[in-house]
Amino acid sequence: MILLKVAITILAVTTLSIIAERVSPRTAGILSGYPLGSAISLFFIGLEQGAQFAGASAPYNVAGMAALLTLLFVYYLTSAYIQHITQNRLWSMFAATLAAAVSFLAVDGLLHILHLPVWGAVLAAAAAILGYNALFKDIPDSQIQEKIQLGPGVLLFRAAVAALIILATTGLAKLVPPSWAGLFSAFPATVFPLILIIHSTYGHRQAHAIIKNSPTGLWAMVLYSVTISFAYPRAGIYWGSLLGFFNATLYLLALAYWNGRRPRIKIDPVGPEVIPGKRI
Repeated sequence: MILLKVAITILAVTTLSIIAERVSPRTAGILSGYPLGSAISLFFIGLEQGAQFAGASAPYNVAGMAALLTLLFVYYLTSAYIQHITQNRLWSMFAATLAAAVSFLAVDGLLHILHLPVWGAVLAAAAAILGYNALFKDIPDSQIQEKIQLGPGVLLFRAAVAALIILATTGLAKLVPPSWAGLFSAFPATVFPLILIIHSTYGHRQAHAIIKNSPTGLWAMVLYSVTISFAYPRAGIYWGSLLGFFNATLYLLALAYWNGRRPRIKIDPVGPEVIPGKRI
């Protein structure tokens, strides 16, 4: 079971990071809203704890989108500030990760106290997505120009970060009630490792481009979680997951069609940051 969790998560994160490098961080940011991390967490919670437990957790996963976006916003602010005053990529990553994790837990704690119903969770998620989308709109879209070779060391780092997060998230579900399990499952188990990977490899500007475009794709995750909150108890985790992915995919296809009809935005073509004495 553990190996299956790790394998699925590694595949999702590695695919998104390759998209960020080969296509654009903007595209990876939008696709990161596809319910990969949450779906993995909720599926294995359902497999281990039962479909009823996972279905009861799903509305809290929806509300947890507010915590997820707060985490991304705090990571953006902290990493930009620390990078500006220290010019040190590792320090900015460390400080931003710590601050972001604390903010996620703080918002999750508030949401747990509120005990929102499904409609309240959807409203909270919608307000967070719209609000943070407005806050992120001025972040520049930065393209990756110089790609690194995807050697064993790079892939191992990506795999390790992703595996640790998903194992911690699903492991906690065994120790807490459905409400907390749902809130924890909203932790960005695929997009956060992706941000760390892109930040450590290319710099904070490319990582910020992923953050900028994350809210747009999160509607897919909301659709998925709302769907399985009703489908898991009635149809089981397998058919419920398929129905959730169907609805999420319809949204992203509609989004792709809409974006294809819009004028292209200007991309800031910057390569990796240069750190004295360090070769990428």
